[in-house]
Amino acid sequence: MKVCRLCGRGKPVDQFLAGKAKKPSSACATCRRKAQAKHVKNFYRRLPPDKRHELTHRRRAESYGVAHVPYSRTAILERWRFACAYCGDHATHLDHVHPLSKGGSDVEANIVPACQHCNLSKGAKTLAEWALTFGPDERLRAGTGYPY
Repeated sequence: MKVCRLCGRGKPVDQFLAGKAKKPSSACATCRRKAQAKHVKNFYRRLPPDKRHELTHRRRAESYGVAHVPYSRTAILERWRFACAYCGDHATHLDHVHPLSKGGSDVEANIVPACQHCNLSKGAKTLAEWALTFGPDERLRAGTGYPY
């Protein structure tokens, strides 16, 4: 048994072996994993928003096996004046018109700004699939002469 210097718990000695060479460590495996996760989180937190977005989306595109060309999130939002491409509300998200999961590429021509509601409701659907989920709009129906 060995006591971890970070959590103070006694654990088996085999939980204190770190690195590729399995050198002895003074912190247990659980504490080392937590420290690594904290380090990664702080690293990304300190990056400028566009750089953080670039790294995240490059990794996502690689996981889907599709093309990725660097683009600026801020430039896209400013070009559209922070308006959702689907409903016109304030946009805080970017949406792939043709989803990455369906073979769409991660390039500026395939990306439009979207409000949270539109982006999360669209998900990984194409525009045609997403349009099938719409019912009569309650806001329009409420006393504005909408025929339903």
